[in-house]
Amino acid sequence: MNYTIFDAKEQSIYIEDINDIKNKFDYIDRHNIVPSFRRTRDPIALAFEHIDSCPLNKLAQEFVKDALIGTICFISKAFK
Repeated sequence: MNYTIFDAKEQSIYIEDINDIKNKFDYIDRHNIVPSFRRTRDPIALAFEHIDSCPLNKLAQEFVKDALIGTICFISKAFK
């Protein structure tokens, strides 16, 4: 198969035999974007990996610290 998904005449699927089905699925697998998306190291996936690898007490400390700093910044801006 040497066509792309943008070829209008190839948008319809004609299946002649089981090998034709296999060829079409192989073509789709070769052009699947999901594995390439996983290799780009999505920032959300990196954040979850960080959370999963940290001990719970360290995560709790970081949460309290961030919440305290956020509260102090909010109060200081509110009373200016």
